[in-house]
Amino acid sequence: MNHQTTFRDIDKPGGLFFKRSLPRRFRQSNISVAGCGQVGLVLLQTFPDQHFTATYRPGADTAAKRAAILAQNARPLAIDLNLKSDLLRLISMGHRIIWMAPPDSSVHTDTTLKKLVLWAATRAKAHGKPAPRISYVSTTGVYGNAQGQWINEYTPLNAQSDRAKRRVHAETQLRLGLKHGVHVHLLRAPGIYGDNRLPIDRIKNRTPALLPDEDAWSNHIHELDLGRLSRWVNYKGGAFEVLNACDAKPSKMGDYFDLVADAYQLPRPPRFSREEVKQMVSPMMWSFMSESRRIESLNQKKLGFRLRYPSVADFLADKD
Repeated sequence: MNHQTTFRDIDKPGGLFFKRSLPRRFRQSNISVAGCGQVGLVLLQTFPDQHFTATYRPGADTAAKRAAILAQNARPLAIDLNLKSDLLRLISMGHRIIWMAPPDSSVHTDTTLKKLVLWAATRAKAHGKPAPRISYVSTTGVYGNAQGQWINEYTPLNAQSDRAKRRVHAETQLRLGLKHGVHVHLLRAPGIYGDNRLPIDRIKNRTPALLPDEDAWSNHIHELDLGRLSRWVNYKGGAFEVLNACDAKPSKMGDYFDLVADAYQLPRPPRFSREEVKQMVSPMMWSFMSESRRIESLNQKKLGFRLRYPSVADFLADKD
């Protein structure tokens, strides 16, 4: 499939697109992408005229991560976000931060983001600079199981899984920004998909789906749109924003698998009852399949953001 995920679109209110790179001295202000994974790399690729610093954790694949960031003409920075010296270094890089690093799964609570807010506020005050702007990519898992009901940014949180509870804790820490003059934006992302993030292997392996009348609602966002939205809200968002980073076109999970299977001319996954599927899939996969919610984003509209892919079907239709 040949999707246009590498086009150079510089978002502006009029929805204009530019392909020409500017000299570095004319580039827009620096953005630090903390925890630059696949979505982060797509973001770097999409905005070649932006001056990015992208961080990654040192490890066995350090060389590959560094090379991937350099390939997008961004500045790679190997740091451990849990270390005070490295966190302070990140804060010193600029007043715009897009935080894509997940919480530490080895602990139930982590005060890294609390330190980020407090130290960023202290540095801004000491240097007489504007308050920093931190955009944090969270998860719609914080809403828990809504039994298929529609929810939006003002729906109370009801996290049920450990990973979702860690995200709630992270969001709570960032809310300290309201007290300290730090602009904070929370982007709650659902299932992220893209050219290399489709359930092709799952479908080929004949992993089962739920019967239609027992199936759960799922929500999606293309990795390109998630990267674009995280940058958009960092510029357009107010002192505190919460956005559901989704395409607002939910579908039953099995229907999503069928749609992808049809696009790739693969057999559709077999369907079984909830009790049967629970015995056939991993606990992690079942936790995703057992939560049902339909998500809309009221605040995307408020900020005037336009999705490149309004639905998974639009993305799949964009193939050759």
